[in-house]
Amino acid sequence: MEELYGLATKLHALRPWHVLDESELVLMRDSATGEICYCSAMGALGEVLAVHAYIGAASYRLFRKIAAGEVAGVDEFFGAQRGAYVEFVSRAELDEQDRKVLTALGHPFRTVQASPMFRAIRPGFYPWYVTEDEGRLLAECMRAVILICSAASGPAHPKYWDRVDTYPMVSRVEGEGGEWPYNIELVEAPLPGEPPLSPARLGEEQVRQLRGRDHAVRGVMELDYLLSGAMIGKKNERKACVCVALAVDADSGIVFPPELATPGASVGDTLVIAIMKAIEASRALPREIRVQSRKFKDCLNPISEACGVPIKVAGALPALAEARAQLLRMLRGPGFATR
Repeated sequence: MEELYGLATKLHALRPWHVLDESELVLMRDSATGEICYCSAMGALGEVLAVHAYIGAASYRLFRKIAAGEVAGVDEFFGAQRGAYVEFVSRAELDEQDRKVLTALGHPFRTVQASPMFRAIRPGFYPWYVTEDEGRLLAECMRAVILICSAASGPAHPKYWDRVDTYPMVSRVEGEGGEWPYNIELVEAPLPGEPPLSPARLGEEQVRQLRGRDHAVRGVMELDYLLSGAMIGKKNERKACVCVALAVDADSGIVFPPELATPGASVGDTLVIAIMKAIEASRALPREIRVQSRKFKDCLNPISEACGVPIKVAGALPALAEARAQLLRMLRGPGFATR
């Protein structure tokens, strides 16, 4: 924390949000894992002063979607984001633990307007305090941003971002000492493709239930998977978003029992459980299952093959949209339990 605090002090003094545009990324290769971090300085408008490190290709793809205005909301952001950040906030915005740590580090609350707050985000979870490894990675990212800001604001004014999808990459120089044993090179970072979901797995009992019963075949099922935005978790632990697989009868609008899952659970497996619940509740196989995403269709091929029900991608799922809106209102309401 002493190291993070010292780097945050240097970073704030440089005002990187006045030197770099949010889209002018600084890349850093994690010295421990080799994974690339994509660092963005936020604060040109003065509303949020922060440096975010987006870790890995999936988080970089999320950043590009945010820049293009294609992210539906905070649910999608927290569902896919893996990263760490330092944000400079007023004392009132710090929680008790932050204030204790900064007090122990000798932070001059009375003479400064902004205080550093360090957080990490994991897919499906809300921001939480950094672990030792997350803090180490954030420190490396802050060093990289400090290095590039110092160079970009100097007399040479290097043109790091003149080419599309090209950014400065900062990496350690092995075997060299000193405070800044780093090398800077320009690298291309095009938008990565979206990886497919893992195929759903059907257990023996699920296959037996599908094939061993003389189900009627009727109706159309609309199916979706979403992060609700509802926060769950005990007082002193990392808070998770509730993930929900939801199935609705397209004709009647009847909502079948939803399946709630924790972050990290297989999307395909969670959708299969929701389908099985719907079949059990209706005592019938749907003649067709509709989803809005090709990746959902592809990951559900095993259940389609097992029961012979076709899965189709539809442009709209009106019955599910209404059920989803009501479910989200309920989960985000004051009566929803958070523990």
